Amino acid sequence: MLPDRPARTPDREALTRAIADLLLASGAELDAETRGTPERVAKAWVEDLLDGYGKDPVAALKSSLVPAPKKGELVIVSQIDFHSMCPHHLLPYKGSAAVGYAADRQLVGFGKIAEAVDALAHRLILQENLVQRLCASVMEALQPLGAGVVITAEHACMQVRGPRRRQSRVSVEAWAGSFEKDPELRASLARRAEG
Repeated sequence: MLPDRPARTPDREALTRAIADLLLASGAELDAETRGTPERVAKAWVEDLLDGYGKDPVAALKSSLVPAPKKGELVIVSQIDFHSMCPHHLLPYKGSAAVGYAADRQLVGFGKIAEAVDALAHRLILQENLVQRLCASVMEALQPLGAGVVITAEHACMQVRGPRRRQSRVSVEAWAGSFEKDPELRASLARRAEG
């Protein structure tokens, strides 16, 4: 599966109109309490929740590549906190990601891994797709011997609606290359993902 490339960026004016319509359709009035809400919500969606559409995770990773001193060097960046939006109910989920790779010829700056996480997470995206696309992005950008991603998140759609399981967490994993074949690599990443 190929990683996502940047799509259209959110239309702030259209979002503002849509939020005003949503408020009215839900029975709220645009009064002193909610008059500025459409603009505030649109700003949050454009600048904080959906700003990933304008970013390319592969380009972020490729922007700080350096030669690897040793082939097969294992690099794991864990406890990368993130937030995202579920496309099914338009509710947020948040958690942490652990990204690992076995270097072939190049390494990447640790901050660029976090940047790639945000480029994908700040979209309407299922956690299952987020983990697959992030793993594919690492493979494409770094061309390592293998890569793995473990993401654990708390979903508002599980906690405040439907099953209402306030302590629930969902973990999803993706493996490529040597990580698919080597249970020790997977176990090493999984241990670090747990904290």
